[in-house]
Amino acid sequence: MDVVRQAHLPGNYELYDEESGGLGPPICKFCWEKDHARNTSSLDTVWLSLDGWNVVWWVCKGHHAGMGTGDPSMIILKSETSLVRNPMIGK
Repeated sequence: MDVVRQAHLPGNYELYDEESGGLGPPICKFCWEKDHARNTSSLDTVWLSLDGWNVVWWVCKGHHAGMGTGDPSMIILKSETSLVRNPMIGK
């Protein structure tokens, strides 16, 4: 049975197979935090500034489309329409 664990990238989540001890695919940050849904399909990588902190989030296409609207503290710096497993968080 897979459980959800904090990913190596802060603020993100991955599935974890307790039997094998292996990490599985990342899941959408917002799908998990809002609905506890384990959405692993077609994740995008988004670099953003949030209240002055540079962060990178893995999000599904649906949540990516709505990011940054209505929140002046969130500034999207860059986005990639694919999953980047080990992104750099800027200089």
